Amino acid sequence: MTPLKKINILGGDYEFTLNISGPMDNYDLDYVPSDLPDIYKKILNQESFQVSEFSLSNYCMMRERDICQMTAIPVFVNRGFRHGIIWVRKDSNLNSATDLENCKVGIKEYSQTAAVWLRGILLEEYDLHWSSINWYANKKQRFVPPTQANVKLISKDPEELVINGELDAYVAPRPFDSKKSPKDRVLRPLINNYMEIERKYFETSAIYPINHCVMIHRDTYSAYPDLGKILFSAYSQSKKRALKRRLGSTLLPWADRKWVDILDIFGGDPYPFGLNDINRKNVNKLVEYLYEQKLIKNRIKIDDLFPEDSINWSE
Repeated sequence: MTPLKKINILGGDYEFTLNISGPMDNYDLDYVPSDLPDIYKKILNQESFQVSEFSLSNYCMMRERDICQMTAIPVFVNRGFRHGIIWVRKDSNLNSATDLENCKVGIKEYSQTAAVWLRGILLEEYDLHWSSINWYANKKQRFVPPTQANVKLISKDPEELVINGELDAYVAPRPFDSKKSPKDRVLRPLINNYMEIERKYFETSAIYPINHCVMIHRDTYSAYPDLGKILFSAYSQSKKRALKRRLGSTLLPWADRKWVDILDIFGGDPYPFGLNDINRKNVNKLVEYLYEQKLIKNRIKIDDLFPEDSINWSE
């Protein structure tokens, strides 16, 4: 009997990935919940891996720069609306995204996908261009920010600088301050009714912004050309089980809505996989933002980002 081919998969600790590990066809899949910043660092340093979750924007940037040793498959494992990731002190006089013009805004990683989405939304919905904000980012960046972005690299924690009143706002999906009890928090969302605005954004755009997708290392894909479709099936089946269980929060975009409401809003599945029309629109919008923000010099065609046969993969 031919032994199964062992495949290690690195990714976030999500409820909808609980059933990925195990035998499938000729493979033994082993999903390893991992610290995302750690595995991202390894990928950016060109360290070896087999399969891993990774930033979609950074993948596009690496492909465009011809420094990419992996290929993506249309399994989109991390999404998030971005109107609620701008934080200010509770006593701040800033109350609208338009108030950020000429302000000092902290961010750890300028090129992270969440920030790319946010800057695109600020321009499209609030007519606020990213070049009119003074950005303060961590000294070590994954990619050199464009000169037009007015990014000052700093050695101090940007969140702490906002808390101390040295910066006006901070961009992050989950700041450390939000983990404190409500009475001990120093920060608040800049946009108070962001969940309502995000729902309206989805109603008009049909976009639930994609952040990360699944990557296969070039060497692994060359050795196992059928692995992409196998992984697509494994993730799809695991997600469907999670949707039936309706447990955990990793599939829920808003804390104020119940499962039945979420499934109704998203047609039964907030995290669709595959290159359907909605996901194509989603990825193309991100590429458009990357190009407008001068993070890539050329627009990338979506069909160049994924395996040729993945256009036929469906859940």
